[in-house]
Amino acid sequence: MTSQQAELHSPHADLQVERGRNGWTRVTLNRPKSLHALDESLASALLAVFEQLKQDVDTSAIWLDSSTPKAFCAGGDVRKLRELVNDGQAEQADQFFQQEYALDLCLHQYPKPVVVWGEGYIMGGGMGLFMAAPFRLVTPSSRLAMPEINIGLYPDVGGSRFLADRGAVGLFLGLTGSIMGASGAYTIGWATHICADSRQTVLERLESIRWQDYAAGAYRAIDDALDALHRPLPAGPLQDSLDVIRSVCKGQDFLQDYQSIIALRDAGSDWLQQAAENLQKGSPSTAALTWLLWHWGRGRPWQQVFALELQLASWKIRHPDFAEGVRARLIDKDLSPAWQAAEWDSLKTALGTVPAASDSEWQALLARHGVTA
Repeated sequence: MTSQQAELHSPHADLQVERGRNGWTRVTLNRPKSLHALDESLASALLAVFEQLKQDVDTSAIWLDSSTPKAFCAGGDVRKLRELVNDGQAEQADQFFQQEYALDLCLHQYPKPVVVWGEGYIMGGGMGLFMAAPFRLVTPSSRLAMPEINIGLYPDVGGSRFLADRGAVGLFLGLTGSIMGASGAYTIGWATHICADSRQTVLERLESIRWQDYAAGAYRAIDDALDALHRPLPAGPLQDSLDVIRSVCKGQDFLQDYQSIIALRDAGSDWLQQAAENLQKGSPSTAALTWLLWHWGRGRPWQQVFALELQLASWKIRHPDFAEGVRARLIDKDLSPAWQAAEWDSLKTALGTVPAASDSEWQALLARHGVTA
């Protein structure tokens, strides 16, 4: 650190902030016991750090990672959210989503380059951080998913758009919570580069960039450095299943899509069989909401996306499926949730109650698909 550089201080015990070389600042999640899951305090701290670094003249680019290779970020602390709801403190749970979505929106609109080292598990809230960055690095150990179908939440943190933007593949991934490896993530554009080199090797290469050689600016310089490090991997189960995915996810009728995916339990692919099982055992209200959001979200401005998601998150954490899904998956671990809609035959009955929000186009969508009159 030069004498002209201001010191950086982390506002949270589970967050490390330090200066790297050559204009880089490193931000590291450090909650290894929870796979770096986000809670309200950590999301707020991250938002404060990124707001500070916007104005920091000594920061040209930001490297975001975690302190352990097992996970970048496995999501939000849903156990804590369930506890708050059950204790009658749902408004405090709402505040978590307010902070998390403000952080995600900040990153989507960030004026400086952000590179995310996505090693290990990247799920739920971790995907929100990951997908908000312009440079999204994965490794052979990366495992990416939006698995909210399993816990009765819904694919939020911008998933309303980044799933919809991927067409039939995005709908399939949202409905099934299927896990992708690095090659699958790169194929559908969730990852921008696959890195076989170590974290330290990649970081050292970035910190050695000769910024002065790039009249086109920092983004071009970083992209060139990462392109030189990119190493393709063989196709994975997602690529092998693309034709099947497009054949079962038409997006025209919820029940038809649902039943077509469930029928994949007899497929020859273990990955497709697992996808069918996830949906069949998953929350009907989550599946219905995911399908509707896929119709709504494509190409939406990020500010509009997070405004709608904030209202839907408030609805969903109060829905019985959320508390029950977290209980069955993460607390009692019996994997036998009793979903509210034990039997259902439409979007409306799968949802149970109306996921109301002030967005006029969302309201029109609900009416068009018979959820509201």
